[in-house]
Amino acid sequence: MTASGEGPTVSGSANPSQGGPNAVPLPEAFAPYRWAATVEEVAARQGLDPVEVLKFDQNTPPFPGVAQIPLAESFATLNGYPSGLYRELREAAAGYLNAGSGADVGWEQIVVGAGADDLIMLCARTYLAPGRSASIFPRTYPLYRISTLLNGAEPVVDVAGVSLIWRCNPENPTGEVTSAADLVDLARRHPDAAVVVDEAYIEFGGESVVPWLDECPNLIVLRTMSKAFGYAALRVGYAVAAPATAAVLEARRAPAPIAAPAARIAAAALRDPRTDVVSEIEERERVRAALVAAGFDAPPAAGNFVWVRSDADPGAALEEQGIIVRRFPDGIRITLRRPSENDILLRALGAVPGPVQGREATVVRTSTETALRITLGLEGSGRAHVRTGIGFLDHLLTLLAFHAAFDLECIAGGDLDVDEHHTVEDVLAALGGALQQALGTREGVARYGFAVVPMDEARATAAIDLVRRAHAEIALAFTVERVGGLVVSLLSHALERFAMEAGCTVHVESSGADDHHIAEAAFKALGQALRQAVAPGDGGIRSTKGLA
Repeated sequence: MTASGEGPTVSGSANPSQGGPNAVPLPEAFAPYRWAATVEEVAARQGLDPVEVLKFDQNTPPFPGVAQIPLAESFATLNGYPSGLYRELREAAAGYLNAGSGADVGWEQIVVGAGADDLIMLCARTYLAPGRSASIFPRTYPLYRISTLLNGAEPVVDVAGVSLIWRCNPENPTGEVTSAADLVDLARRHPDAAVVVDEAYIEFGGESVVPWLDECPNLIVLRTMSKAFGYAALRVGYAVAAPATAAVLEARRAPAPIAAPAARIAAAALRDPRTDVVSEIEERERVRAALVAAGFDAPPAAGNFVWVRSDADPGAALEEQGIIVRRFPDGIRITLRRPSENDILLRALGAVPGPVQGREATVVRTSTETALRITLGLEGSGRAHVRTGIGFLDHLLTLLAFHAAFDLECIAGGDLDVDEHHTVEDVLAALGGALQQALGTREGVARYGFAVVPMDEARATAAIDLVRRAHAEIALAFTVERVGGLVVSLLSHALERFAMEAGCTVHVESSGADDHHIAEAAFKALGQALRQAVAPGDGGIRSTKGLA
């Protein structure tokens, strides 16, 4: 969780400082960490459907990182413990740090943990105890204070005489940056204190202190796979320090804190980083500029978020509209999502969104039978997060997005207790509407797309014309009623709705002996044809009959 502002909470009404029999008493100043409200809680509070609620509070990217390795081997050995040495992960982390900072870190200097939160707790129990103190900024990531108090130490603002100095750089929640020179000077002036620098957001701005570890053996740097890499659910973090300091931490860490599959995924990502940092920084500045133009106090921030100073708590009004931000007494922190989703928040605050790089749209629709939200990005890489309640439909839409190289998020809920008809139709119709919006004027697109996809015994063809004449010819030769719990006869009508809402001509044919393959081939072919049609062309749409 690192400096995300997210963490565990305590449920129930008992005072956590009291505990059960023999529990160590907690200081009166102690307060457990609390998450922001969940989607379900906000929806119930505001009378909304959960799909109408957008979370801008977790400081994680809008799409997850994609594993770059086959996972079958890892999942085939779940009955065994991972190697406690974690050499592959530690070597990958050292290589990533050296490439990014010009340092010369050895793998023995890396200490891994179950997220950087685990390493915050490790640093606290290594250097803090009753009678000691730790320097913490008044407004920063709360786990520094929590871990300090849990180890019986006193949190203070001053740095004189403390055993540990906590610093988050870039800072959370403000995104403020402290220069590496200032942090190194801090470590030099307090050689008897461990100076822990949490660099959770360093990929988004600021200068790392990793190159100064040999010079300042009291420096400890924390990193995470949750932010730039998009692996928050894996719970992988790592610390880096001078060799002797790393050895002290290594001796005190848990024997095997990271699951083997998570460690392998993280190691592969560190060896070959594939992040959206550049586009996220561009989006951060676009959102901040719109807020400043609307009169908000939004100072420069170097995270994957924007900080808005305010004593009026704009977060309360945003929640009424189904928008969750991280709220503080003196401002709100807004995590960046997809540009079209960020525009929803900007308009809710009365700001005018600036132009977006790339073609993207978000569609939110509610009816008596269904509620759904679709975000579609045409300049994507085939990443999809689809959850409709119909597993086979999720699978088909994921295939379409992958073959079209679209980024797609689709969250839907419908009257599946009756049947899947409304959900299937409305999801494909909304997807067509999102494509219509994302295409805009359609100037500069190739216009036509055609694909043939053989899939074992099945074969599908798809043809697309984006000229804004809505028409559909769909011929899917299914031989059974259901595949994977989905009535497949619904797909033909749903694809017709897609074409009508998208305002284009769509031809899809698919046949074979296996109905599963017939459906898969059809959606793959449609994705391939869309990929061609939306690509940049040589002058855009041209028609002897005009656009109508």
